[in-house]
Amino acid sequence: MARKRSKEATRPVPPPVDVPAPDRAALIAAYQAGLITAWKHEGERGYRLTTAGHQDDYVDVAKLGKYLERLAAAS
Repeated sequence: MARKRSKEATRPVPPPVDVPAPDRAALIAAYQAGLITAWKHEGERGYRLTTAGHQDDYVDVAKLGKYLERLAAAS
């Protein structure tokens, strides 16, 4: 009779990071305008924003509005 293997413990899933409604609206508008191609909230690091043909940028949560304004002005 073979020994029964015990189940391996699964890693706990990190809690989801809640994005404030104004930030979500600004990010969606930037995506729809074609300024960014993707975004993700990285917790303490802020937002990771992907733009076409460029490396990902990490933007502090407090500086998101100014960053998106600069992107809009540059395009």
